[in-house]
Amino acid sequence: MEILVSQRRATLVVTLVTTALFAMMLWRTADFAEPMLPGYPGDAFFPQLIIGFGLIWCAILLYRLMSKRDILSNDDASIVRIPIGNFALVCLYVVAYVMLLAPLGFEVTTFIFMSLLFLTRFRGELKVRLFRIVIVALITTIISWACFAIILNVNFPVKILPDYIQF
Repeated sequence: MEILVSQRRATLVVTLVTTALFAMMLWRTADFAEPMLPGYPGDAFFPQLIIGFGLIWCAILLYRLMSKRDILSNDDASIVRIPIGNFALVCLYVVAYVMLLAPLGFEVTTFIFMSLLFLTRFRGELKVRLFRIVIVALITTIISWACFAIILNVNFPVKILPDYIQF
């Protein structure tokens, strides 16, 4: 089952929803703790900085869409196909990932999540396809862990790899 929508309308709806979510997140950061030290920007500074940057880009895109200065306004006949089944499946995967992160750990959950996503994307003979899926999911899991644990020093619920590395 699919939904067919014009590209301009799809872009407009996604941009408006993204803008609304950014505005809600900005409102939520108002409840963050005040700075503990003088000169320290506080817990809300970096989230508000990123959200503000996102809102600026949403405003630029909305302006271009509304002022008809965009390529999409000239080619409004192009159609976007939204496969509902695949969309719902990815939403289910994301919810399952969040729910299983604490009990299974970051590495196991990320490996399973990436394997399921690649299962529908890779083509070829089953044995070769499964081998490629396992390799790519394993590499993606290790790179994700390295980015969060080593570079950003984020403490995730892990079961196999070290929590974080102190330098």
